[in-house]
Amino acid sequence: MTDQLSLYNGALIKLGQPRLSALSDEGKARRALDAEYAKTVKASLEAAFWNFAMRFVQMEATPSAATNYGYQYVFDKPDDWLRTAGVTSDAYGRCPLLDYDDRATFILADMSTIYLRYVSNDEDYGMDLGNWPQSFVDFVETSLAFCICEEVTGSSDRKDKLEKARDKAKYKASNTDAMNEAVTRFPPAGRLVQSRGTSSRRRPDGLR
Repeated sequence: MTDQLSLYNGALIKLGQPRLSALSDEGKARRALDAEYAKTVKASLEAAFWNFAMRFVQMEATPSAATNYGYQYVFDKPDDWLRTAGVTSDAYGRCPLLDYDDRATFILADMSTIYLRYVSNDEDYGMDLGNWPQSFVDFVETSLAFCICEEVTGSSDRKDKLEKARDKAKYKASNTDAMNEAVTRFPPAGRLVQSRGTSSRRRPDGLR
């Protein structure tokens, strides 16, 4: 089990720096970690189809949105969406929907109800640090160390070594996660979420 302070200290250990006693500690290292933490965790979660972060939800077409041509239905992606793993036409996730269009903030399809499997940054999924496998923890720690290396140590050589270590940590984490896929074939159970009835996000030409 890990937490934000443990991740910070894991990164600092990889840099040969003193550990923090609390997230409120003053100093250049803590400020650098604060600046990189959120985007590094997000990038790490987006880097692969992690089983511990996977979510499966039912989506209903957004009533207020329609297309002028092509696909009939528009689906706003959930707020916790990071990366699409697949779309199915059935609630069991067994019948892949092959004919759909995955855009940045929404999905287009010809069915009014679809089922989306995706990497989630919800606090009960990808952002539940207590569920992170140790291999993923090491990947995030190494990524943090890489991001703050030059600011904290001033060493470009160490940063080059950390870049290789980060790639190796990602490879190990994704392989370990893949080995668990047969055990966690279906995503963790969660409440079904429906698309919002309205959306303020801009859509490309052809959608109204």
